[in-house]
Amino acid sequence: MATTQSLKALVEFAQQKMDASAKKLGFLNAKQQEAEKKLNLLIDYRRNYQAHFVNTKNNGMNSIEWSNYLAFISKLDAAIVEQRKATISSQKETELVKTEYQDSRRKLKSYNTLLQRIKHNQTIKLEK
Repeated sequence: MATTQSLKALVEFAQQKMDASAKKLGFLNAKQQEAEKKLNLLIDYRRNYQAHFVNTKNNGMNSIEWSNYLAFISKLDAAIVEQRKATISSQKETELVKTEYQDSRRKLKSYNTLLQRIKHNQTIKLEK
């Protein structure tokens, strides 16, 4: 019976670990989606700003407007690069926790299977 009690404690611990990993994974998935959303917004904004610039340029543009456009596009490009880095970092972190979650899930399943086998064997011994 000591083995059964020890295994039950392991199952409970594995369940808690899996639950914590699942919660963390949910948070990181949301964080990753938000990072991707921000990246797409920046890319769309740059595309729209550039299209607006092309229209403005065709109607004539002075040197100050040209300088402001170049400075703003440069800042947008830098923001896009940084957001790409943040998105990639978020994806990597999510993958690590996803692996952690899958490992904890496998352990829990293994412990549960082992516990069921022990209970089954004990039931068979009692029937004999």
